[in-house]
Amino acid sequence: MRPFWGSMWAYWLLERWREAWALTIAILFLTGLSAEASVRSALASGGLVNKIAYFHHPTAPTTPSALLATAATFAAIAITRDAGFTAVGHFLSTTLHRKWRDWLDKRFNRALLDTNHTHFHLQQSGIDATGAAVPPPDNVDQRVQESIKGMTGGAIGLAMGIAGVVLSLGLVGSKLIETSSAVRRLDVLGSYGTACLTFTAIAIYVPLNTFIAAKLGGVLQHLSVCMQWAEGTYRTELNVLLHRSFHVAVLRGERVQKAVNSRRYDDIDKSGGARGVIAGRNIWQRDRKSGEETIAEIAKLTRNVTFQD
Repeated sequence: MRPFWGSMWAYWLLERWREAWALTIAILFLTGLSAEASVRSALASGGLVNKIAYFHHPTAPTTPSALLATAATFAAIAITRDAGFTAVGHFLSTTLHRKWRDWLDKRFNRALLDTNHTHFHLQQSGIDATGAAVPPPDNVDQRVQESIKGMTGGAIGLAMGIAGVVLSLGLVGSKLIETSSAVRRLDVLGSYGTACLTFTAIAIYVPLNTFIAAKLGGVLQHLSVCMQWAEGTYRTELNVLLHRSFHVAVLRGERVQKAVNSRRYDDIDKSGGARGVIAGRNIWQRDRKSGEETIAEIAKLTRNVTFQD
């Protein structure tokens, strides 16, 4: 589980692989049924519009019974897709997310609380292969929880989106080929003219949007990391204050502490705005004063304070 793809696939390859694959296959099956229902719903919708248009046609009028039958078919397909396939698929994807996240969380907790006292060594500064000092990671608890939640949710959403596109493309593609017709000035394509034009548009649209989405995802991922650091630092500062409230009260350091807290929360606010994308890297290099440094700063401002028994 050390590399990224190892962490991604471990749930499907280790002890709970039956559960993982059962949910995955069920989700793919329902995604296919939902795609098929969407195709049939589109055809039923077109048929309904066509029958409405020919309702008062002089040569081939639509009878009320045929119109009602087409409307009932369209409604039944839409209800079955939304209340059946889509709802159950969402429930199963949520279940997969919850169980995958629970399994990963237990694995990381087991690694942190092993007999080698990893939780202790992880919080100590170390050195790398070149001898340079390596600082301990910030906010381990938040990183484990938020990163697991974001990775599992994003991976499931992306996989379901890709599966839906592939299945829909196959089902819609067969219909496009079936109903294709010739296009003027593209006689070389024959009766597959409209189908070829549609597939060409898809081939241009999908990679372009995927590229844009990947770039935006990278920016959002960096911004999310900055937000995690800012929120963790803010909570750490409050935690240190509560553990040393006696010293702050004695030194009358509430004013300085409020300024420190305000500065910490500014990082969160800026990370959530448009400036956070540009200044994201600078957030990592900002002032990281610990609780001891905060007390030292308060002491400098209150040198004349005298203590009495």
